Amino acid sequence: MDAGNVIIASYVLYAALAWKLYNMPQPYWDFLPMRFFPFVYLFLMLLLALWPVLRFDSRQITSIEQPSSFVLHTTAGLITCFALVQIPSILQLLHEGGLMQILTNPDMGQEKYLESIQEAGESGSGISNLTAIVLNAFSDIAILLFFYYLTLPKKHWLLIGGLSLAVIMHILMPIMSGLRGSVVVALFTIIAAYFLMRSYLSARLRKWIDVTGIVLFCIIAIPLAAITISRFNSEDGGAGGSVVYYGGQAPLNFNNYGLDAGGIRNGDRTFNLVKKLIDPSTPINYVDRREKYFYLKMDDNIFYTFVGDFTLDFGPYIAPLIFLLFTGLILLLTKPQENSIAFHQLLLIYLVVCICMQGGMLLFTYSDTAGLKLVVLFCLYIACACTTRRTIQS
Repeated sequence: MDAGNVIIASYVLYAALAWKLYNMPQPYWDFLPMRFFPFVYLFLMLLLALWPVLRFDSRQITSIEQPSSFVLHTTAGLITCFALVQIPSILQLLHEGGLMQILTNPDMGQEKYLESIQEAGESGSGISNLTAIVLNAFSDIAILLFFYYLTLPKKHWLLIGGLSLAVIMHILMPIMSGLRGSVVVALFTIIAAYFLMRSYLSARLRKWIDVTGIVLFCIIAIPLAAITISRFNSEDGGAGGSVVYYGGQAPLNFNNYGLDAGGIRNGDRTFNLVKKLIDPSTPINYVDRREKYFYLKMDDNIFYTFVGDFTLDFGPYIAPLIFLLFTGLILLLTKPQENSIAFHQLLLIYLVVCICMQGGMLLFTYSDTAGLKLVVLFCLYIACACTTRRTIQS
């Protein structure tokens, strides 16, 4: 089992949930009649975006060329420091009973969610918590580095411990804020990163991670279930119906309006940070963007996959050209030599894994302020590319 297979399996699961959802009788799940071509378009675009990962898996890469240890140790150390700085905030939330309230108070999950939505609506207008912003910008990198450090013959346990702390915080903070989506994205990323790096791990570590992962997943599922019940148990379909709705709506929404939503957003979501540098009038967050494009038949208040984000931003004809350019560039930059790949090349493969895994059910997750994750990744890519040394790792 590799990363490409895991992502394809997730797409099959979303398709099954979509079929289930489409046949459910709830009135607010009343989608338009399905058409064949939008599904074909969506499938081909998903496959086109995923192709670098499938190509990487098929090549059976057996070794990774390490960059300068200074670059990786500095990055891991920086992540660890910011994670440690966030500990008081975590302890304060625990002291206030945030997690226990979610588990014991049927209404607390909904209240925490509404508070977080209000804060998200003000995002992009200023810096409120620099430590949290930086830690979030490094969150995807922290997950990859955690598994990568486990593959090294010499284990740097202090850095591994710091990276694991950062990963745990990336899951725990959203839970205590009543946000399921951020937790789901984090879990998707962890699963994808693990299967991307699994073949480089020892059999003993793979077994330990498999068991630990199952246990942790069961533990995390408890507060997620509490939040789901708090938010949707009184709605039509209940908490169980909401799981089907959230898991299966993306293909159906794309089928309805993904190729024609009554206009385009001109890159305001997928290239938000870049456009802000060029055009100061670019919406700073989703609230402003929805006000600007109020006339669209579909916007990011629902899920329609990362493919839908690009078709809504650029239209159904330009979006494939962007995907072709992106995929071609990734394939060119990640061509291995003698079954060996450099770490900075692995970063690009990991980027594709994250986009495809996170966005298959949701949206393009590197939009708005989350675009800082791309900035961090490309900075690390440049630093690693400039300092790579040949070190064969089996």
